[in-house]
Amino acid sequence: MLKSKGNQALAKAFDVVDAIAAGDRQLKDICIRLGLPKSTVHRILQGLIEARYVREVKGIGLVLGTKVIQLGVRAQQDMPLKEIAKPFLRELSSVTKETVHLGIKDEDQIFYLDKIPGQRTIQLRSQVGDRLPLSATGIGKALMIDMPKTEWARLINAQIPHSVNSMMSRMEEYSKHDYSYDLEDNEDLVRCVAVPIRNKYHNIIAAVSVTSVKEYMPEERMKELIPLITKYCQSISEQLN
Repeated sequence: MLKSKGNQALAKAFDVVDAIAAGDRQLKDICIRLGLPKSTVHRILQGLIEARYVREVKGIGLVLGTKVIQLGVRAQQDMPLKEIAKPFLRELSSVTKETVHLGIKDEDQIFYLDKIPGQRTIQLRSQVGDRLPLSATGIGKALMIDMPKTEWARLINAQIPHSVNSMMSRMEEYSKHDYSYDLEDNEDLVRCVAVPIRNKYHNIIAAVSVTSVKEYMPEERMKELIPLITKYCQSISEQLN
């Protein structure tokens, strides 16, 4: 029982940190989001502030503390995929002139692990650390390729219910050829081509995408990018293995 209570207290503390990360700056906003009493959230905040996971800034409110930043830096250092992939991502961006993303699966979302900005005048809003729905993004669909069809259906129904039939058909095509597209599924005028990165057991562990605005991503060019991105993903895989 004590263990259960401890786990619940820890879970609530994580929820408070997540709420602040999502933009809740005041005690009352966190209480509303989490449905917790003011006294409970206040007690949790005091512990988090003391441990430097949260800090209070005058005129702004509650923000993530220096301890979280330190852990984030350490987590990136401990993730060899990002460091191994970096030179390949830079070269791919240089060759294509487009923005290149590296993403991994985080439950039902993708997590942008790295981004190399393109050389176009228009720059994309995506940032390292962003999370987006798997089925609405090119990288996400690449990460879904090996999933059973029932999982495709679950994700698509939950995330883009207006496109179930067409997206299921597209996933069939992507799974056959080991690539995926974002055809303005997540953001108007933004398209990308994505390819999965596989480990030595042939399991998908990440994906790389080349992304640009529609003007630079006609259908013919998107097709041409598939073998190019695949080559770079295979090079990353070889380095990992």
